[in-house]
Amino acid sequence: MGRKKLCENRSELILEAASRLFAEVGYQKTTLDEIAHQAGIGKGSIYLEFDSKEDILFALVLQNKAAQLIEMEKIAARSEQSPLSRLKALLVKYVGDAFDAVKRNRLSPETVVSSRERLRLRLEPFLSARQQLMEQLLREAERQQEIVPQPDSRRLAKLMLLSLQGVLPPYEPSARKVKLQHEAAELLELIFSGLRAEPQSAGK
Repeated sequence: MGRKKLCENRSELILEAASRLFAEVGYQKTTLDEIAHQAGIGKGSIYLEFDSKEDILFALVLQNKAAQLIEMEKIAARSEQSPLSRLKALLVKYVGDAFDAVKRNRLSPETVVSSRERLRLRLEPFLSARQQLMEQLLREAERQQEIVPQPDSRRLAKLMLLSLQGVLPPYEPSARKVKLQHEAAELLELIFSGLRAEPQSAGK
């Protein structure tokens, strides 16, 4: 019974051990031997669940993204706030979460760059869901006449994300989460100012 339970939880044990080690010594310095020791299993058992250390990192990122998506959906559902306010809150949180992920796993800029495209393929469901939330809020902003009608909300959402690249990883050593989120909010306000519907004058 004990062995069956261990096998069932092996993936979780590995992820918990890796998460602790990445935070303590960094992704680059952590070895599979250390992860196995921390998890209380043999190194060979890791390969029954994951192909490599990078595969473990990706699994941790996906785990975090699933939790982030739930939070984003909660933000998008705040009907007491305007659609643009919710959209800004959602994207500022996205910038903060990206910063936390890099710092939590202590990733070097080189690791971020080299892993980005491979990770993007695995993140496709999350990226698609985030895109849909953005489009939904933009269409709602149109219906409420908060912004002028847009010919292509999908493209607009993509352009917004593109505009935030400067506040996403890889980061300078002096990067600070609060400053990055503030800059993201400023960038979004610049974009929103060009989208907002002109108030209707009383004579019209």
